[in-house]
Amino acid sequence: MTDEASVADASADGDVAAVASSSTDMSNLVLGDLTVDRGGRPVVHDVSLEVPPGEITTLLGPNGAGKSSLAAAIAGLARVRSGSVSLGGNDITSWRPERVRHAGVSVVPEGRRLLTDLTVADNMRVATYSLDEEAAEDGIAYTRSLFPELERRWDSFGRLLSGGEQQMVVLAQALVSRPKVLVVDELSLGLAPIVVKRLTPVLAEVADSGVAVLLIEQFAQVALAMATKAYVLEGGRIRYDGSATELINQPDVLHSAYLLQD
Repeated sequence: MTDEASVADASADGDVAAVASSSTDMSNLVLGDLTVDRGGRPVVHDVSLEVPPGEITTLLGPNGAGKSSLAAAIAGLARVRSGSVSLGGNDITSWRPERVRHAGVSVVPEGRRLLTDLTVADNMRVATYSLDEEAAEDGIAYTRSLFPELERRWDSFGRLLSGGEQQMVVLAQALVSRPKVLVVDELSLGLAPIVVKRLTPVLAEVADSGVAVLLIEQFAQVALAMATKAYVLEGGRIRYDGSATELINQPDVLHSAYLLQD
């Protein structure tokens, strides 16, 4: 079967397997001239970026820049007015959220959205609902190895966890399916620096395993220390596109992005 035929077959609801087999590298996430609507108006304008496998790419920007809307569009939760989202060369623009997840893209939204009236164990079981038993067991074992701190909290309700522990749970939920792409929106928001210092090596380990990681952040210091490539989003448009190391040496860009408001 040709690549084109595979993609055509995958357009049927739920048939993500054909798309997965149509490309030898499904972990390359590319946004092409993406414009995203929120509330009936465009809030992200003509954004193009690439998230290669095995690296951390960061998207920086102040509050209101459009970062979370971009993450929502990748996840299938926001309306794409124009442009494309592709995974391994295959167009997944405006797919339903469950199809995006099945294709191998996990998005951790801003705000640590776990089910606080369920235990950690139950939150993890919910995250594995679409996996077969073997994959679920493998995924849970993998995430428990990444976050051994959760072992002693396994039977605790989500509402009783600290902010750092809650962030570990939502990261574990995103990683339990062993995704090809991980998008994390505001990893450090509301967390103490010592907690962030604990979480950042996990993202590095995930990237080292071959996953394409997009870290969306408001705070440059955290993200630039980890990333290879950096983008700066202001007013819904890309202002900087280049090396993370080079951006550290451009304080004028960082100053404008974080201290001045449009």
